[in-house]
Amino acid sequence: MMNYLKKYNISEEEINDLKERYNDNIIKFLNENEIFIEEKLEFLKNENYIIYPILENNIKIFLEIMPELERKIEEMKNKNFSKKQIQMILMDEELYDKF
Repeated sequence: MMNYLKKYNISEEEINDLKERYNDNIIKFLNENEIFIEEKLEFLKNENYIIYPILENNIKIFLEIMPELERKIEEMKNKNFSKKQIQMILMDEELYDKF
């Protein structure tokens, strides 16, 4: 289950933590929608964001469509947010929702 996450430097222990953290429906979604999730993981990896803290703290990013994530990150970049600031926003669902 969710072994594809290991390609993104997410350990077995971290995967187990996610399983404990999120409800069964979210875990089921993560298991059944690998391609949908990997699209976002690849994007975040290519942008050099640290993936696990985002996955751990803001699962909403992985449940929405890719253009929405791209739009929000582009908006942050246009506001001259640093990479670190964007990382922090991505890790915080409340802040992320403001974009």
